[in-house]
Amino acid sequence: MKVLFLVDSLGNGGAERQMTLLAAGLPAEWERRVCALGGGPFVTYLRERGIAVRVLKRRSRFDPDPAATLWREIALSRPDVVHSWSWISTLIAGPVCRLCRIPLIDGTIRTGALQSAHLPLKRVGMACATTVVANSHAGLQAWGVPPRKGCVVANGFDRSRLAACSTAGTSAEHSSADAPKPCTVVMVGRMAPEKNYRLVIAAARLLRRQHPYRFLFVGDGPTRPALTAEAADLLADGTVVFATAGLEAIPQMYQADIGVLMTDPAWAQEGCSNAIMEYMACGLPVICGEGGGNRELVEDGETGFVVPPTDATALAERIAYLCAHGAERRAMGTAGWRRIADVYSLERMVEGFVRVYEEATSA
Repeated sequence: MKVLFLVDSLGNGGAERQMTLLAAGLPAEWERRVCALGGGPFVTYLRERGIAVRVLKRRSRFDPDPAATLWREIALSRPDVVHSWSWISTLIAGPVCRLCRIPLIDGTIRTGALQSAHLPLKRVGMACATTVVANSHAGLQAWGVPPRKGCVVANGFDRSRLAACSTAGTSAEHSSADAPKPCTVVMVGRMAPEKNYRLVIAAARLLRRQHPYRFLFVGDGPTRPALTAEAADLLADGTVVFATAGLEAIPQMYQADIGVLMTDPAWAQEGCSNAIMEYMACGLPVICGEGGGNRELVEDGETGFVVPPTDATALAERIAYLCAHGAERRAMGTAGWRRIADVYSLERMVEGFVRVYEEATSA
């Protein structure tokens, strides 16, 4: 089978990582090609695995050349399936896929709620697609995609990434080890309005005098300067540390005892969160905000806790509870590690998309 992947960029993002893992994980005999509207670190990753990558750089926002190049690529190469991971690519590919009768898979639903920006154009793209795939049931329901057209394929975690950790041993060994002091809480994610680092800073301020805590914030983005200014007093006394992950945040997660992801519902809802999956794969119990697809990943009371998304006090209380109950914390971390291995493996994600492609081409 010949599969053509379309994506806006190959930068360091969750969708880009999942697309890259899928392209590399498909059967070796399949022909896999990637066309991107921008480059990034995953270009090298793909090419090292023998996958052809073409970056269609835009000279301006409305440059028509990438669209024309992509139309020629599809018309001449005649892939069996085109799989788009961005609404712009879906809109561009829709007409030529219809004309050439090539199934178009739209994989743009990566969150657990409607995204108001460019909403009409996104709906047009989904209407042009043969199949719409979301990474969470919450996302599929939020967009109102009918069962005959939509399906869910959850994200997958590549366990080989754990080799990047500087700590020796497996995740299970990590999760059963005695917790270091102070209790370390990690939050990994792009520092932008949708990731509610401010709420976690507020929780850190509530906890700072109750017990030795260390809050490790890993990421970069437009709100980082404002966040560092807001947490200046916590930075000064070592309660909060800011770090930049680069392409791989697993080693930083391995330093932690608890993984936290809080999302501001005024801006977004999580779909199938890569950060939460990574925490669980590292043997960490998870505390996350209610909403979107978080409850599909996190079993409340079993692999972590789900708390109100804007309540700093509730977040602080759950952090304090896990810090004080080491055996329960480690048991939750182990349960999460097993859940990733059993339900959210890379192999299961690849198998899910193989079924989607085969059904689309046989229809």
